[in-house]
Amino acid sequence: MNFKYKFIFFISLIVLSPVCSDNSVYTNYPQIKTLNDTDIFFKQITSDIMLSYKIKSKDKVPISIYRYLPKNGETLFAIASRLNIPYESISTLNRIAAISNFDTKKEIIIPNQPILFIPEFPSEDIEYILKSRILNENNNIVILKPNGLKEKFTYILDGRFNSTERAFFLNTFFRFPIEKGTITSHYGLRVSPLSGNRNFHSGIDIAVPSGTPVFAAGKGEVIANGYNEVYGKYIIIKHPGSYNTLYGHLKESFVILNNQINAGTIIGEVGSTGHSTGPHLHFEVRSGDKVENPLILFNRKQ
Repeated sequence: MNFKYKFIFFISLIVLSPVCSDNSVYTNYPQIKTLNDTDIFFKQITSDIMLSYKIKSKDKVPISIYRYLPKNGETLFAIASRLNIPYESISTLNRIAAISNFDTKKEIIIPNQPILFIPEFPSEDIEYILKSRILNENNNIVILKPNGLKEKFTYILDGRFNSTERAFFLNTFFRFPIEKGTITSHYGLRVSPLSGNRNFHSGIDIAVPSGTPVFAAGKGEVIANGYNEVYGKYIIIKHPGSYNTLYGHLKESFVILNNQINAGTIIGEVGSTGHSTGPHLHFEVRSGDKVENPLILFNRKQ
């Protein structure tokens, strides 16, 4: 084993080994002081990253972690570009939920290869969306964070955000209508949980406990606030442009017809009214007379 791989192996042991209650192991992560070739650890991590692009996944080098304090207002994108690593690898490891949350004065940790990190316990919209992915990977890793606490992640080698996740991170369109929820049924053809037959699902279902607050996905006007046998208690909001959003199976509605609503306003509570097998929000997007996939809509600008 040459020196390079001995070094990588040693760092990997630091990452994966049990840690104590303080941050002593965290401080043993090599610290990159400057993003140029005069820094030995910058040379090491960029060498690892380049190597990871060239070799097969099964032969990936062990994961190692580095520390870096942004300088002179460096942005997340600038740092990622300088290291030639996807910005998602840095943002998900540091649990940065949106680009606007990146703190240019706070030390970050950086992996030595392109990886998408999904936390064991999500706390932000984008993390819940990541968690809802169908994962074939059984990769798990424990990372020590600056506060000295351990966090467990599932990781995807060479992982990147999909269009929906990227839209949430970049704040390009509507917000998620539930603060913490898992998508249990997607838009499109599916087997109906009620009839067992294959049919078309016109929105997405987000499972959360009954009574969970429902937020307006964007600014608009309440154009419907009623009840029918399919959607149960529901609300429809008209947004600037041609889009309407529908919120179905509600337990309670907190709005009235013609209310002007801001994005993020609590408009109701999750329930199980209408055709429903349990508490969840049915979220639907319409453009004119047509329904559209909400997860594609999130990637469009108003």
